[in-house]
Amino acid sequence: MNLLRKLISTAICAMTVSASAAYAEVWLCDFTAGTRYNTIPEKVLFDLRPDGTALVMDPFLVHFEQAPKSAKFVKNTTKNLRVRWVVEDAEFQGGLATDMHFSVVHDKRKNKAFITLNLPSFDNKDSGTGTCRIRK
Repeated sequence: MNLLRKLISTAICAMTVSASAAYAEVWLCDFTAGTRYNTIPEKVLFDLRPDGTALVMDPFLVHFEQAPKSAKFVKNTTKNLRVRWVVEDAEFQGGLATDMHFSVVHDKRKNKAFITLNLPSFDNKDSGTGTCRIRK
């Protein structure tokens, strides 16, 4: 797990430096899983770009050796931050692989974040709650 944390820290630093250059927002969210499946990432980083796009980094991308992903959907208002992304071809026990579809909604006023995961090939869902903060 220490290697995973080092990789995430490195990715956070790299994304923060690139965001600083472009005057974008970088959000770091901490989540607690709602179930025992361990499919909700503990931390997720969103690098919001001035053009309305976002790069996402999470522990699953690190584990499956994938680069930060472009978000499939981004909406950043004064009240909420909503982001969706996909971790492609995640391999699970037994060698089965599926895409992991994540969605986060962060209520900025209450500092409450909700994350959901959909595994379409398995017809499974998971969820969690947490908080998010802007990285300085």
